[in-house]
Amino acid sequence: MRAHARRLGLGVVLSVALTSVIPMATATAQPVIDPTELVNPFIGTGTGGQFVGSVNTFPGAVAPFGMLSWSPETSSRPTGGGYNYDDSAVTGLSLTHLSGVGCPIQGDLPILPTVGAIEAAPARTTKPFSHADEVAKPGYYRTKLDGVDVRVAATQRTGVGEFGFPASTQSNFLFKTGSSQNGNTTATVSIQGPDRLSGSITSGRFCARQNNYTLYYAAVFDRPFTSHGTWQANTVTPGAKETAGPGSGAWVTFDTTQKAEVGLKVAISYVSAANAWANLQAENPGWGVDPVAARTKAAWHRLLSTVEIEGGTRDQRIQFYTALYHSLLHPNVFSDVNGQYIGFDNKVHTLPPGKVQYANFSGWDVYRTLIQLQALIAPTESSQMMQSLVNNAAQGGWLPKWPVANGYTGVMNGDAAVPMISSAYAFGARDFDTKAALAAMVKGAEVVPTPDQLGQGWYEQRPGLADYKSRGYVPNTVRSDISDVNNGASATLEYASADFSLAQFARALGDEDKYRHYLARSHNWTTLYNVHSGYLQPRSDTGAFPAGNPVTTGMTNFGQSGFQEGNAGQYLWMVPHNIAGLFSAIGQDNVQRRLDTFFTESNAGPNRPYYWAGNEVDMLVPWLYNYAGTPHKTQERVHKLLTTMYSNAPGGEPGNDDLGALSSWYVWSAMGLYPTTPGTSTVAISAPIFSSVRIRTQRGVTVIQAPGAAPGKYIKSLTVSGRPSQQTWLPGLSGFNLLQFTLSDKPTDWGKDNPPPSYDAGPLEFPPGVFPVELTVDSTTVTAGAQTAASLNLDVGAGAEPAKPISVQSVNWVAQPVNGLSVTPSSGTVPVAADGSARIDVTVSAAANAKQGFGAIPISLSTPSVALPRLEFPVAVIGPGKTAKACTTLGANNVEFGLAQRELAGDGVTTPVTVGGKEARKTVLRVPNNLNMYFRVERRLAFDGTFTATFDVTYYDSGTHGWQVQYDSVEHPYKSAITVVNQNTNTWKTMTVTVDDAKFAERQNEQTDFRIASDQPVTIHSVQTTITGDGVLPMNLCSGTE
Repeated sequence: MRAHARRLGLGVVLSVALTSVIPMATATAQPVIDPTELVNPFIGTGTGGQFVGSVNTFPGAVAPFGMLSWSPETSSRPTGGGYNYDDSAVTGLSLTHLSGVGCPIQGDLPILPTVGAIEAAPARTTKPFSHADEVAKPGYYRTKLDGVDVRVAATQRTGVGEFGFPASTQSNFLFKTGSSQNGNTTATVSIQGPDRLSGSITSGRFCARQNNYTLYYAAVFDRPFTSHGTWQANTVTPGAKETAGPGSGAWVTFDTTQKAEVGLKVAISYVSAANAWANLQAENPGWGVDPVAARTKAAWHRLLSTVEIEGGTRDQRIQFYTALYHSLLHPNVFSDVNGQYIGFDNKVHTLPPGKVQYANFSGWDVYRTLIQLQALIAPTESSQMMQSLVNNAAQGGWLPKWPVANGYTGVMNGDAAVPMISSAYAFGARDFDTKAALAAMVKGAEVVPTPDQLGQGWYEQRPGLADYKSRGYVPNTVRSDISDVNNGASATLEYASADFSLAQFARALGDEDKYRHYLARSHNWTTLYNVHSGYLQPRSDTGAFPAGNPVTTGMTNFGQSGFQEGNAGQYLWMVPHNIAGLFSAIGQDNVQRRLDTFFTESNAGPNRPYYWAGNEVDMLVPWLYNYAGTPHKTQERVHKLLTTMYSNAPGGEPGNDDLGALSSWYVWSAMGLYPTTPGTSTVAISAPIFSSVRIRTQRGVTVIQAPGAAPGKYIKSLTVSGRPSQQTWLPGLSGFNLLQFTLSDKPTDWGKDNPPPSYDAGPLEFPPGVFPVELTVDSTTVTAGAQTAASLNLDVGAGAEPAKPISVQSVNWVAQPVNGLSVTPSSGTVPVAADGSARIDVTVSAAANAKQGFGAIPISLSTPSVALPRLEFPVAVIGPGKTAKACTTLGANNVEFGLAQRELAGDGVTTPVTVGGKEARKTVLRVPNNLNMYFRVERRLAFDGTFTATFDVTYYDSGTHGWQVQYDSVEHPYKSAITVVNQNTNTWKTMTVTVDDAKFAERQNEQTDFRIASDQPVTIHSVQTTITGDGVLPMNLCSGTE
């Protein structure tokens, strides 16, 4: 390795003599007395950027790491947080939330106060609210819902509310038990006495995965209600005490003509209703919102005060403490006051007194910044969080990636638990079973599971592990569970980084053999470096790099093939443990230019090769100038991002907060520090935005003084341990650290020769590269038995970095006939111009028996000077006229010909079934009265026009309920084509309907074109769509299937 960070034990003390040379800025330099008063929970409840929409935080009442979060669900119910600042109505105050996630989850048990008669569909009832009536503080929330004053406060597992009604004999509470954000497989409610009720809620399927959880709840009022009832879907039953099922719920009614206020206490448990009642008694035995809010505020004050700041503007102080607040919401307490929790084996486990089980780790997002921050300022809680991951592995067989409750989800790629545990240990959270943790890490890194070893019957810790171990990379045939593209390159880079973290953890525990083994494996990033393109790129199962422009080939609507939520331009920098090695590969002369070009945009999204502030992969990149010899550019970039991408506003973050990932980036960066290398305690240095920062931890105190922080964003000098320091990094933050910055408003050369450490694992060796060649061609279609002319335009060296003068003067090419397609001539040599362009003119022929469909003719390229890729020339074999046919046959494995059935979380969940001798798929009730099966037409056949479309649907006729075909029409995206009412014959039938105004512009959910819609389950075997009109590619993809 090139360098090692020096280890600082608890007894190490760094002393610094501080002097000031820049006068204090106009920003206030008074110390913050009560950080809870500077928290604005509405930051992040708006839209954070065009590529992710809502930031998805929530404003309601919650304790640090609280199991319960009592917060409003607004009418649009954005994912996770459930609250959209632009909404004007509330569907209820629910008891669970995940802050800032990108898929629907939790939002369990919305409770809505209403006045007047119970509506016909209580689950759909909403009430208006105004921001003028809202107050949100740590642990407390207040609003007014259609005349009802609402005040709630929370403990870790319970909540208490005071509801001020107008005078009425019908003041109600609706308990929407079957209305979780992602729907419910079941839900129950039981009115157990004159003042209380309880039940359970089963939900899950986070990001449409297989996980589920059951939440138990208890609720008690401060006085008896006067009446009650239940509902199931649209059936309302006054006087009933119990009901069950998705879409179910209950209400209770009070007479508030004499006493306006009604008190309500709630509690939850993931073990049992009895435990929910016990949690309530232990944490919330009395009544009153104010005393509970005061206790929870004190808990927040203790945690937030671990970081004390002075200076900055008021908005900056609000942003800082709100970001720190958001960094301490998750993971969540998962065990009950008696120590019981439900494990990954679905068994009840009991912890020793004083121990807590935690759940909900946004692994891929938080291992880069949040885990280190929590370990630093909350090591007791962080240690138990790491033990919780170890417990997950012991019970479920494997460390999780993105666990929700007691279930694997497999969301995102990589092996995030490894850098989470290793980084937490490095930053001071060490009170957990480290031996068991290391064993679980090694198992996940070495064992390819057999089918009976999969976690909870399906989960694999490292998909593609066998190839990773044998080849050094994961072929681009592996896809994470929530990606539309294969993720071979990003999986490889994540595994290499995880291997490095594993190596550091093994060394910390004294296991040098494992350290050397996994340090060597962390070198696997080199297997992806294409020396002729200058990028880290995916490789096929034959080892080939992609042929075209490295930052555009394989691009989809959301990201590039090979990469999880991003592209080759963004993943180029994903080697946090060996930045020096990466720079050597890129070429030191090219690093500055490429970094500068990368920051052409600040929030580019997944499809452009520039910085994306709203996603975690790029978090490190602004700090890479410290490695590149220009640390003043790190200071400049970080300062710009802090001031332009974050604000004291509802949309004050650039993307999904992802359980505190983006918020913790803000906290670190505002302090002028950053944890650069997962698995180590190294922190890079930049200029803080505050004149003083004091970080108080169990392992020591770090004091940062930066007079002039407001006008000065560049470091002129730094003293550490009483001596001038040019070092752009610290080996850690344990002990007593006292740093003084002298800042300037002009760039300096401070630190240019002192980069943070990189960790070599041997000489850099790269696979034989392939010179990128991009093929562009006008859409080529040919009728079977006919031929057509085509021009193939080549761009030799497309997108290569650095852009080199083209040394290739000519290219030899050979086209291979395939599936009745051929070209004339079939080979030749073409000259290459100085700009890399070349053109091949051919005639494309299709045999008379060539099958209609989308094909490709392989073209091999060669030249004596460099290796060139194999290209594919796309050709569509079409039929006569203006009609296309697409179809799909459904089952455990769908067979699709131009028509794809899309599985959607929430209202688009289906399950494979076999009935009446046929395989099929059946819609599953997750959202009340809203069961759908979604389909997307291949857009090359027909897209965004006015078409005549015929739908042929083969369905199983059971029950007597109705269902519709709803299609994307010219008029609106969900127009009904027909309503079919089943006759309960228990036979297979085929329904046909034709419409003349289909648009098919992918405007239904998740970019789909039509759906089978019902409020009851529908079973479908096959669907065929016949489309006619201008702009239709005449192609019958269903020939031989009809």
